[in-house]
Amino acid sequence: MKLLVISDIHSNIWALKKILATERNFDLLCCAGDLVDYGTAPAEVVDLLRQCSPKMLIQGNHDIHTVNTWKQNQYFHVPPLEYKWVHHNCRKLDEDRIHYLEQLPLHLTFEADGYVYLIQHQYDEMYGVIESRQQFEDYWKRHAAPEYGDAPKRRMIFGHSHRQCIHILDREMLWLNPGSVSYRRPDDPDKTAHYAVIENGKINLCRVPYDRGYLLEEAKKLNRIHGMMNTEIQDFFFFFGDAKTSREPLLIDVKK
Repeated sequence: MKLLVISDIHSNIWALKKILATERNFDLLCCAGDLVDYGTAPAEVVDLLRQCSPKMLIQGNHDIHTVNTWKQNQYFHVPPLEYKWVHHNCRKLDEDRIHYLEQLPLHLTFEADGYVYLIQHQYDEMYGVIESRQQFEDYWKRHAAPEYGDAPKRRMIFGHSHRQCIHILDREMLWLNPGSVSYRRPDDPDKTAHYAVIENGKINLCRVPYDRGYLLEEAKKLNRIHGMMNTEIQDFFFFFGDAKTSREPLLIDVKK
């Protein structure tokens, strides 16, 4: 069985499509949340994932934040210096897609190739990780489906940190993060799309380049009209452009 494991898409349809084109023949798509926010194509991402089957999708903190912001119905009245990508996303989503994001579960448990997997977006409210077997056991007891409580071969899948890794605690006890489909942390200059493939139980961490220009162009347009918070645009110039840091001074691109 082949599992395609992704996380933290953040409205980046171009990276998502490139991964799906690269890994065409999979048996189950597993997504550890954050479908939207901090990207430019939320509706397209939601629609594409709805079409994928079979799949295991859960909700991430940015999905929850986007839903709550949309429900407040104030995103059309945010002044430019307070305007963020979440407001930009809300303008491109409708009630049906918001409902889809809202009904996604926080965690799921499933079995594949003799392993039981627990998939959840984040371990705690910050960027904490599981460092010990006892932490693993306690978390498993709280979140895994009861019928899998005593499974001998257990794995957890997390997203949230955008850091691709496999953390082995014991021979049959590990957690993994496939990394972000969309972008890295500010201390990681890698610009590729990250994901994982688990085939017959064997885990492979993968990455693939894609065209980042579409996301960068949207940030440039907003920069030209001073239409968004500077820090939001600076992030895009770093993640999807060639800025050396995520806080480089903004220069107005006069090209129309």
